Amino acid sequence: MARANRLGHNAQMASRKNRSGKTNRRSPKRPPGLVDRLRSRFAGLSAWFARHRWPSIVVAVIAMFVGSVFGGYWIAERLDLRGSERVARDTLEDMKRSAAATGPAVAPKYARIEELPDFPKYTEAEPGKPMPTLEEKPPVKKVAATFQAEQTWRRNAVAFRDLRSRPLVAIVIDDVGLDRARSKRAWELPGPMTMSFLPYARDLPEQARAARSRGHELMLHMPMEPSGRNDPGPGALMVSMPDVEVRQKLLIALESFGGYVGINNHMGSRFTANRADMEVVMRQLKPRGLMFLDSRTSPQSVGDQTAQEIGVPSIVRHVFLDDEDSVEAVRRKLAETEAVARRQGFVVAIGHPHESTLQALAEWLPTVQGKGLALAPSTAILRKRNGWD
Repeated sequence: MARANRLGHNAQMASRKNRSGKTNRRSPKRPPGLVDRLRSRFAGLSAWFARHRWPSIVVAVIAMFVGSVFGGYWIAERLDLRGSERVARDTLEDMKRSAAATGPAVAPKYARIEELPDFPKYTEAEPGKPMPTLEEKPPVKKVAATFQAEQTWRRNAVAFRDLRSRPLVAIVIDDVGLDRARSKRAWELPGPMTMSFLPYARDLPEQARAARSRGHELMLHMPMEPSGRNDPGPGALMVSMPDVEVRQKLLIALESFGGYVGINNHMGSRFTANRADMEVVMRQLKPRGLMFLDSRTSPQSVGDQTAQEIGVPSIVRHVFLDDEDSVEAVRRKLAETEAVARRQGFVVAIGHPHESTLQALAEWLPTVQGKGLALAPSTAILRKRNGWD
């Protein structure tokens, strides 16, 4: 009887299962979804913060402060750089529009040095203070050759292969372009030499192409503030200028012509002694792949040191040829140039398109090779100084 009852009960259950299509067993639980997991994580974090309330607040405040400082500095730098470049571009466009509207006669360029009001005879030295010859003792610490082949100074360099067999002599002629007749005489001398053009001379692209076609290397001769009474000319960089104005004036000068390997300072004994200002200059040269020649118009110049710290390839001046404006004085300085080249393996001598300098160079240049020396462009000195190539 009991067995019959159990059989009947089982039959009833089977019948229910067949009608519903389901068993009476519970379905397994679904895994928690994304929302559930996030809610669980948030609850855990809330509990952790509740247990560590004060340390969490201190860490959060410090993080917000540090983030705001660095974030604000980064934003300010970007805005300042964009603003300075925009101002410089606007200035250049204004200059171009003005020249197009009124003709080249009123452009801020000068054809002769006599056209500059109250401009003294151009020289790097202060009156009565000739610049001493400087040598690199001990030799400069070699810098790793991190500068790529596409760097502007390499692309615009005069080809020169033999860095090792002879001492190298680089002659740099500053203030080129202003006195057209003497500038032409300078670049018609045998080379390779380096012609450094003032940015406020007229017809700079045309003059630069003429000099380059004669086998000379090109530089931009950037006016900078001196310590004495000499006037560096229009567009000079001054220590009293804010950084944005220094960048603006430098950019305008850099746009004055092309094909140059870098810049060197025109005067600048005060400006080149100011590290902060020279850093501004170097940070404009580095992304453009340009080199820097420190004319060392002051023993306090930090130009070469600042360039190396920031990563701008640089060289320095060793001899000034024409502080004393006479043929005999320039001849003596050229003999001194030879001696420095033999002692340290290379030399950079700077002169100007003075009558006495041009005459002495015309006599001396044909004799260089016979004296066991090699006339070289500035970039060859740069490569030899740093042990590149």
